[in-house]
Amino acid sequence: MAGIYIHVPFCKTRCHYCDFFKSTNLAFRKQYLEKLLEEIRERSDFFEKNNTPVQTIYFGGGTPSLLKVEWIEKILESIQTNFRVIDNVEITLEANPDDLNFEYLKAIKNIGINRLSIGVQSFFDEDLKRMGRRHNALQSRSALEWAFKAGFQNVGIDLIYGLPWSDSNLFLSNLDVLQEYPIVHLSAYHLTIEPNTQFGKLKLQKKLFEIEDSKSEKLFWNLHDKVEQLGFEHYEISNFCKEDYFSRHNSSYWNNEPYLGVGPGSHSYDGNHRYWIKPDLHQYVTKGYSEGLSCESLTTTDRFNEYLMLGLRTQKGIDIKRMMENFEEFWINIQPKVQKWLDSDFLECEDGYIRGTRKGWFVIDGVIKDLFLVD
Repeated sequence: MAGIYIHVPFCKTRCHYCDFFKSTNLAFRKQYLEKLLEEIRERSDFFEKNNTPVQTIYFGGGTPSLLKVEWIEKILESIQTNFRVIDNVEITLEANPDDLNFEYLKAIKNIGINRLSIGVQSFFDEDLKRMGRRHNALQSRSALEWAFKAGFQNVGIDLIYGLPWSDSNLFLSNLDVLQEYPIVHLSAYHLTIEPNTQFGKLKLQKKLFEIEDSKSEKLFWNLHDKVEQLGFEHYEISNFCKEDYFSRHNSSYWNNEPYLGVGPGSHSYDGNHRYWIKPDLHQYVTKGYSEGLSCESLTTTDRFNEYLMLGLRTQKGIDIKRMMENFEEFWINIQPKVQKWLDSDFLECEDGYIRGTRKGWFVIDGVIKDLFLVD
């Protein structure tokens, strides 16, 4: 499986927690589109070595819903022209609730968008205001109603938990909305206060702090239990879905499949190399992608560590047989550490897979760090 990610680096405003590459200068959207189409044409041979058809297309950002319908259509037409794309390709658009109306949603569905990821973040106006979101709770509900009215079936929402001013009961009441609408996917992210953000500045001023680890863990498992009770599968540490509605695009990342990222700030992977384009919008629109394109070759250790990290973040876990086939020496090398985590009930071994336990999954990043190998 192969995927194409389109980075749309535009936002009307910058949220207080966000450190993603984006620009609030919307004047460059037309030039961006021209250079993006040029990049898609020039990188049309990216998957030729693996002869892999494109099965997923993902518009991320930034705020892809700031693109006009005709621009999205041009991008999709260019991808269809320059790549081998399967008939039932998954095409996702990330969207902000206040950008959406029934006419826009109907139009993007007609040109091929078949999956929506709506950045709700919270259904409480106080949360939204304090996070610097530009929509309100009513707009989120309206966006959901219009999406289903327009005929979308594969609709997911994003929520943020671990807000310092909130409490677990208030956050968990957000999940009641999953019963009010036929939502099939949930991405729930714990708030992390990044240095170069408005929240980061407040942290330096000692006006805002992350919640305690013990509270974070309790909230994580309360979230897990309630969403599973609603019929969702917790298939990746931050992602839940109804049966068969997992994100095929994101799963290609976790399964170590090749993907092409286009647009400033995007990343690509072909199995042996990582590529990235400098997050510089001005350079991109004036000189094109190639001026800011960089590449690194992955060592066997790099690939082993990546497979380890991505596998342990999923419910399925690490395929031991695949580890032995591809990284036998490395896998044998870390067995004492793996056994340590098995003995302490942070990992479990079942049906040929090693995965995090209920005790271990919330702190799985620490387990992964311990198991990493260094060249």
